[in-house]
Amino acid sequence: MNPIIISKTNCKSSKHSTTRFYLIAAGASLLLVAGATSSCGTARGFGQDVEKTGDHIEHAASR
Repeated sequence: MNPIIISKTNCKSSKHSTTRFYLIAAGASLLLVAGATSSCGTARGFGQDVEKTGDHIEHAASR
């Protein structure tokens, strides 16, 4: 006969893992927001660089 083993859940470990999940989720959200807000300046700068490159190409083509 096979014995049935029922694992007991420890309230402390369950609470700890839930807290850990929320900390990881909060950290990931913070990184996502920080990355999204800082990328606006990067995209604007990239757009300006592309525009300047286009102007240089246009100027060289008109010679």
